[in-house]
Amino acid sequence: MYFHFSEISGNAKIENTGLMSVLTIVFVFCTLQHHQDDVNWCAFSAKLLATCSGDKTLRIYNSHDFSELPFSPLWGHGYSVHCCCFSACGQFLASCSTDATVVVWSMDTGEIEGVLEHPGRSPVRICALSPDSLHLVSGASDGSLALWDHPTKQLLCTLQHHQDDVNWCAFSAKLLATCSGDKTLRIYNSHDFSELPFSPLWGHGYSVHCCCFSACGQFLASCSTDATVVVWSMDTGEIEGVLEHPGRSPVRICALSPDSLHLVSGASDGSLFFFFFTGTITQTLHSKQMILHQQQQ
Repeated sequence: MYFHFSEISGNAKIENTGLMSVLTIVFVFCTLQHHQDDVNWCAFSAKLLATCSGDKTLRIYNSHDFSELPFSPLWGHGYSVHCCCFSACGQFLASCSTDATVVVWSMDTGEIEGVLEHPGRSPVRICALSPDSLHLVSGASDGSLALWDHPTKQLLCTLQHHQDDVNWCAFSAKLLATCSGDKTLRIYNSHDFSELPFSPLWGHGYSVHCCCFSACGQFLASCSTDATVVVWSMDTGEIEGVLEHPGRSPVRICALSPDSLHLVSGASDGSLFFFFFTGTITQTLHSKQMILHQQQQ
């Protein structure tokens, strides 16, 4: 197994000599200084950009010209807002907070559609809406998951399988994946939220920070403080590959491209690394060599 990694920093152009493709990191379009504390999350819909912050607010912008909407900022949380996500149609936004609630907002008016109190009243670190927008999941610092019926805002069930913070939740068309500070990932059927036979997944040595599905839903990538990205089969729960982030810094975030051919991981030392896969992911993983050219300022 052979990998070549290129670090992206600043404004850069990458030339893939094997495929003759070019990726350009574009220049700053504009800077917005509206939040008064850490920006914890950003989310796009087809027409809007939503951000949330430690200042207890969410800000909503037009994604065409980044003008702030008249009803922004949104006030509804009592403490830091950790995460926000749009429904597939873009009409609703869900947000979660240290105040142990998930708030559902109308993107037509900016008004609150519902306030969902997480069982146990633990800080809610993550929330996600299913692709069909019928279900909403919230994950808390006590390791619990709450599953909600989004249209009615009714609690469907509470799952207490993780033994530490729930750090991330991700839906595919058929599955729900969660990951935790307890070093594990849990995989559930998104129809009835029954746990799959091969769950939990053990493959990381420390806290698992993020997980993401491939577009087809057959594979899941996860990253950890142990400086690795692990790729899992969702047919068997087995490990398809372990990618070691160069520099051995904790990996905080990972994402798969829409065509599932590229994977990016971001580490706490500020580095980004791209993994290029050829063939199917069940075969040996290869990378195309990349050359990095730093643009002159």
